[in-house]
Amino acid sequence: DLTLLYTIKFEGMSTQFIIDAINCIHSPQSNTSQRNAAYNTCETFKSKCENLPRIGLELAVPSNSAVVRHFGYQLLEHYVKFNWSQANDSDKQEFKTMLINRMMDGGTLNLPDESNLIRNILSSLVTELLKRDWPQQWLDFLTIVGRSVERNTTTGEILLNSMARLVEDIELDTKLTPARRSDLLRSVGLCKGQLVELVTCKLQEAVDNPTHSSALLMTCTAALNFLSAASSMTWFHVRSLYEKTSHVCTLLFLLLRNTKLRQSAADVLYNIAARKTTPSDNAEFTTFMLQDDALKMVFEICSDICASSSLNDDIVLFLRTLCRTYTEVGENHISGILRNDLPLPKEPFQKYLQLMLIFYQNELISIRSVVIDLWVHFLNFDALITNEDLLMVVPHIVQTTCKYFARPLEPAADVLDNFELLGIYNKLLSKMISLMNMCGKLCPNKSLDVVFEWQRRVLGMPIPANRLCQDGTEPFNQWKFFSIFTEKTITACLKSKTPINIEPVQQSLRLLLEFDCSDPLVSYFHVSSINGYVPTFKLCDNLTIPILEKLFYLLGRKTENCYPGITPVHMEALVNDLHRHTSSLLLRFVTNYPSVITWEVFQAMQSLYDTLLTRIDNHRYGSMLLILEALISGSNNIPDLEKQIHYIQQLISPLITFLDTPDLVSRCAHFSSFLQLVEISPSNLSEVSLPIKQIKLCSATLCAISKRFTKDASPKPAFQMVFPYVERVFAINKQINKFWCADTYKDYPWLKGPLEPDKETKMIYCTLLEKRTDNTPTFRMNMVALTDYANQMVDSLCENLAGDVFKWAPFPNVIMDCYAQFLPTMQMPRVKAVLHAVIKPFLVNCPIEDYGLCLPVLKVTLESVYTRLSAEWEQIQTRKRVITSDDYSEDSAELDEIFNDHMVLIVTREYCELLSHFFSRSHKKLNKKKSGAYNPVTEHLLQEKSIATQLLMSVFSCMAWGDGVSSNRACAMAHNALKLITVTGQPLSEEATHLFLVKALQSLQIHGQHDNCLYTLLNVIVSIIQLTFRSIPHVTRGVLSQIPNVIDEKIDRFFNTLVRKEASERNLRDSLQSVVSPIISRPISEAGKQHYKIQELAPLLFRKTAPEIPHNDRSENGGGLHNLFSAPLAGPS
Repeated sequence: DLTLLYTIKFEGMSTQFIIDAINCIHSPQSNTSQRNAAYNTCETFKSKCENLPRIGLELAVPSNSAVVRHFGYQLLEHYVKFNWSQANDSDKQEFKTMLINRMMDGGTLNLPDESNLIRNILSSLVTELLKRDWPQQWLDFLTIVGRSVERNTTTGEILLNSMARLVEDIELDTKLTPARRSDLLRSVGLCKGQLVELVTCKLQEAVDNPTHSSALLMTCTAALNFLSAASSMTWFHVRSLYEKTSHVCTLLFLLLRNTKLRQSAADVLYNIAARKTTPSDNAEFTTFMLQDDALKMVFEICSDICASSSLNDDIVLFLRTLCRTYTEVGENHISGILRNDLPLPKEPFQKYLQLMLIFYQNELISIRSVVIDLWVHFLNFDALITNEDLLMVVPHIVQTTCKYFARPLEPAADVLDNFELLGIYNKLLSKMISLMNMCGKLCPNKSLDVVFEWQRRVLGMPIPANRLCQDGTEPFNQWKFFSIFTEKTITACLKSKTPINIEPVQQSLRLLLEFDCSDPLVSYFHVSSINGYVPTFKLCDNLTIPILEKLFYLLGRKTENCYPGITPVHMEALVNDLHRHTSSLLLRFVTNYPSVITWEVFQAMQSLYDTLLTRIDNHRYGSMLLILEALISGSNNIPDLEKQIHYIQQLISPLITFLDTPDLVSRCAHFSSFLQLVEISPSNLSEVSLPIKQIKLCSATLCAISKRFTKDASPKPAFQMVFPYVERVFAINKQINKFWCADTYKDYPWLKGPLEPDKETKMIYCTLLEKRTDNTPTFRMNMVALTDYANQMVDSLCENLAGDVFKWAPFPNVIMDCYAQFLPTMQMPRVKAVLHAVIKPFLVNCPIEDYGLCLPVLKVTLESVYTRLSAEWEQIQTRKRVITSDDYSEDSAELDEIFNDHMVLIVTREYCELLSHFFSRSHKKLNKKKSGAYNPVTEHLLQEKSIATQLLMSVFSCMAWGDGVSSNRACAMAHNALKLITVTGQPLSEEATHLFLVKALQSLQIHGQHDNCLYTLLNVIVSIIQLTFRSIPHVTRGVLSQIPNVIDEKIDRFFNTLVRKEASERNLRDSLQSVVSPIISRPISEAGKQHYKIQELAPLLFRKTAPEIPHNDRSENGGGLHNLFSAPLAGPS
């Protein structure tokens, strides 16, 4: 049994045994348990074997397979990483000599034949050696590199790649100490000239020999990799690569024609272009990149590639890199020239714009997604927007943007699949919208001409009469994106300082209004296109009445046509979407442009509404609400208040007849009678009853009055109109909220099942499903809509009529009786809705002088929601502990648990949003530099013991719940709460201090492995201790001393740091982190990694005054590292 075989101890193992284990890991015949056992054996061997170098070299002989050789070199790498500090100097020197000799003398295959796997592990191994020993204890390394690279050997390619890794690790490797990093940085800087010269010679060799060998190509690739790595590092001065005395960039351009090396050469050019440099360097690099020969070569290369019929991933990547390079030239260097008021050469800049326009017109979406960043940057750059050469290009940019604005329906040649294509396109679309916003401001009339041209094409497009134009069809696609393009472009053009020719706009709008289509999806985007023209009514409102006629015509449309595969229910849903969209446009039109709604226009709108009522029923509450809001908003232009009130009463009277039902309040006093009122019974759950439709319409009507009737008086006329119905509406709302409470299901068990979320609803909540497969509304969906309309009443009253509604004495009791009392047993999704639409508006909008009336509601809310969330998070944490145990099975992670956890998270965040109203600073808009004051109510709440305890408990407990976002937010609130306690002079009691510290430490245990949570939590703990350590030091010290495995000396050191006046916040945080480190989980990014330390070497020493050396006596190697280490280093003083 191989599983048993590989679990035995490895003492006395032969090399062949390890080879068998490696082969077992890679054998397709091995099962999972055999592979795991063999893998564990190999990993254990790395850490337990006492002679890793000998066995590693034995396994790495070329006669073994690549995977065996790779493991041999892994043993050597493990030895260098973890055992190097214990080895003596002679062993280290012997190891390096043996490794290099093995590589140069038969230890590796010829360069074209050697495996990538072996070359990669060897370059990694040499890099680890360089980070520990070079240059102080490896003086001849550069000589070995030069000799090997000159011969195009495998060793040369490996050593060049090692140097490339080294220059990257100098900046990126966190294991390097500052002193060692400084040593390596200075050493590479000293030998930079030698290495660049070595690379230049090798690249020149590739340019001079068109029929180069594979070994030369691979060596040049390694040389380019070194340049690429070096040029991307901030400490490397890239000016040496393109200054007049250097030929590196010239060689890179010549290599762009080499199909094997062009990608690596382009990468180096991109890294150089992306570096931030001085103004003079900007000018010099721009001059080089925009010279005629360079631009001509790029033009020819791109033309040859685009003329080719075959495109593969390598070609696309190369084109994209070239494009990114020249994009960086513009964003980085040309912008740098202009930013420093240096002259920009006119003719090269014109050619540059022409090149970038060619890139932008390319059919490859990955290319356009790069170039568009340049156009957005240029057109947003003040020093360039007046440039005449750039302005001449803008119309071409608009035309190209229009051409590719619509979503591509066919697969693209340069992306993997439609999912990737959609991701790229969505990002590109947002940038194209930004671009059109800028182009419209600069060249409005040219941009509008493009809009009109696209409109002519869209209006002339045939619409199939026998099928619905769904998503993915050409008419749907064109109309959808034309509407977006039209709206964004016209809005931008109206912001331009250049006058707009209004006549073509009016003519275009007339054509659009004449268009008609029976397809509801096309009509939907037809309405969106009309919406794009609405802002032009600021300039000319001749077509106000025609546009209203068109909108009311669409509002009266019914489901007439039947399409194959489309059910009547689905068709009705599409038409309802069209009605809502059209009525939304009508509302925006009336609300945003009140000056257009003259008395004549208002009378026409009323007449159209009267005609509409003869064609539809009043229970289309979605669109009817918006139409009603538009009419009420338009009526604000009636100067006579009495006439307006009379008009609105006539308008709403047929819509709220249900509220005049006899004995309505008494029939809503009990749930059983309310069920009879709304006609809900076990046998009648499939269809929406007429009373339910009427209740929705009544709620929507009263909301519309409170929101849109804006005439001012005391009390407000809107409140006077709504008030007679308020008591009846809240009596209804109380019974509606009972549908969602567990207590109701005890007496009416037949309601529980239909009101529970079904599988698809749970999946949609958890973002596992985009939309329902069946569009037929369920009983639960209808009741959710009814409840939302009921909740909107409170939101609307508090937001718009707060000054009057809070003077109504029963209002707080109504909120308590109809909403807050149900929070302990209400379904979690509805808890979120009540917090958002009822409790938060009620508490936020309450006048300060009346806040005492809100305290009972606030107290019940805090107690109910805190208790529920605490219990839910405790269950989640318990389940997580089970999941990490061996008894857990994936089958137990069912959808119900996922849905429940998701709803707990959503309610937690909504609860945090409510708490933040009390503990977040309000920033003044006029002076952003000064922090705003705290909510003035909070100080009074903290003096109310019952409220303050629950409020602070919620904040500090929320930190320890399992949601990182809420924990971070709660940390900020806790920090502000402690500052507020300090300001008010209220001391924290021993119990409060103990509780807050424990909660904060629990939070640290749960979220401390995330850096963004760690520092905020540490700051909170420091603030608690600073507030209390002088008055009750035994409490804070006692809590810290109970941390598992804590070191008492670290606690003492922390408190000593705390009393030092000069100690900074960072000192305190770092000192506390060392105390609490036993309970902080390891960062996820570090999980599974073994730690090692790179020792420092004796520092590089320089004489203060260098002796003069005659020029003729200077050696060929120059003054690099060779001369620096020709004499022994001085020992430490």
